[in-house]
Amino acid sequence: MRLGEVSTYVAQIRPHIHRRNRELFFMISKRPLLDLSLEAARLYDSVDGQRTVAELERMYPGAGDRLVQWHQAEIVELIPPITPPSRPHLVVIEPHMDDAVLSAGGRLLHRRGQCRMTILSVVKWSNFTTYLLLKRNFLDLQEITELRQEESALVARVLGAEHRCLDWSDAPIRFWPAERWSAQTVERFSAAPQAFVKLLPNYGDVALLAEELTQTLSALAPDELWIPMGLGDHIDHRSTRSACLLMLSKARDRFSKIPVSMYEDLPYSATAGHVPQIRAAIAASGGQSTPGKEDIEDVFEEKLRLVSIYASQFKLSYMEPTLRKLAEREGGGVGRFAEAYHRLEGKPSVPHEMHLSRDRAGLADLQHDTSVLLPVVAQKSRLTVMALPSGHLGNWKSDRESLASAFPNADLCVYVSDDVAWQTEVEGDGQVKLHIVQRGWRGWPGVFFRELFRFGTPTVVLWRGAYCTKPMRSAKKLVNLLIKALLPFRRVLFARTLWDFCSVLNEQVGKKPLSKAPMWKRQDPDELYKQKGDLAGAS
Repeated sequence: MRLGEVSTYVAQIRPHIHRRNRELFFMISKRPLLDLSLEAARLYDSVDGQRTVAELERMYPGAGDRLVQWHQAEIVELIPPITPPSRPHLVVIEPHMDDAVLSAGGRLLHRRGQCRMTILSVVKWSNFTTYLLLKRNFLDLQEITELRQEESALVARVLGAEHRCLDWSDAPIRFWPAERWSAQTVERFSAAPQAFVKLLPNYGDVALLAEELTQTLSALAPDELWIPMGLGDHIDHRSTRSACLLMLSKARDRFSKIPVSMYEDLPYSATAGHVPQIRAAIAASGGQSTPGKEDIEDVFEEKLRLVSIYASQFKLSYMEPTLRKLAEREGGGVGRFAEAYHRLEGKPSVPHEMHLSRDRAGLADLQHDTSVLLPVVAQKSRLTVMALPSGHLGNWKSDRESLASAFPNADLCVYVSDDVAWQTEVEGDGQVKLHIVQRGWRGWPGVFFRELFRFGTPTVVLWRGAYCTKPMRSAKKLVNLLIKALLPFRRVLFARTLWDFCSVLNEQVGKKPLSKAPMWKRQDPDELYKQKGDLAGAS
């Protein structure tokens, strides 16, 4: 980028850059990025996101060269002058504030100045930054949320777009409320982030989000709509995908003439086999998805620059190799870059969530076993749940309520490993008896011995390998067989989490649980749980 090319560009400091005295820092870092001279400090204070490079050059001769240097150092962003038309209007729905640029940034750059663009983020509230993975105790919900919004607003300005945001909360703070996070929670998240995000979507949340998206899009009146494909295991991506499909299904007349396409969520599109699985599920529900690719070789480096603005979320040096590899996979060779999408057509109902999940085979087994379990427990007075050290619960409060509701006449005995026990907010009640198993795996032989002679007691075992992928299937079967041998003369079910089991259980008994998210909009439960077929689709 040369000075003569950017004289009409507007200069703006990146949101995560902070000045302390005459030093610049990245977020809460104590290591300065740059020492400013007195003249440079005056220029820095004059960069207000409104003045052009030419205006700043007139105020401070030589400012243009310095701004170009700051741009190269990722301190300042230089925003090109863009006046998009009012029509056509492209709306892109993203789960989090970065997903649209990660997954479709090149295609958005191609449309810069050619149409009106709105990026609509579902998740607003979040305490996630890269500091969480580094075990740094930076958890201010308001500050981090505002920072992420400022990054997204800057990205939108560079694209000539508008950024809007719904009022939903990020999965980790739905799993564990933000006000209860501590240094210990940070340690747990860093060690096992999947425990906070790898969950089945909640039916009530999906219905509520679908309704909110319908209302928002009615006001935006898009001429074209892009939605996430929901690849990978992150509950926010899956919930957003399913809510979009539900919205399109329930408001077919409103969206029938609008081109709709699904973008492949990056970096989750690296997951083998998930794209064809989702396409097959959509086809089975009466829809069609036609794949396409758009060459982005001419804007790939500029896409990486856009991605780098989300520096609170990841370092570009970490993300770039994956983005480059996936873009080359779609482009067909080294140095040839493309982004994949799938045009949605037809009038599909919403595929069952199980059919969209990468754990489809394991969940199908769980669904079958649960249907057999229900009449067995009805004849028994006891149900045992074992959360082994490699498993986890999901949402103890709502899951406990689901167990009690499904088995009102049974004693419910839940054994939880001590490294999982932090997920339990209360110890249980008269019906649900919670037992903490101390000393990790060493404490479990005693549990199996205690349960050994409770013949006929149905037992649900929670562990990470409950439904492994093919390379681990033999090992999983061996573990399952060993556990069944230790629990003879009873029906034993396997699930990865108690949330999975209760999700399938609630479906079997015809109940759809409410979201427990503290900052999400609430609606009358009767409105959320209308007609099971609206969400379930074809089984």
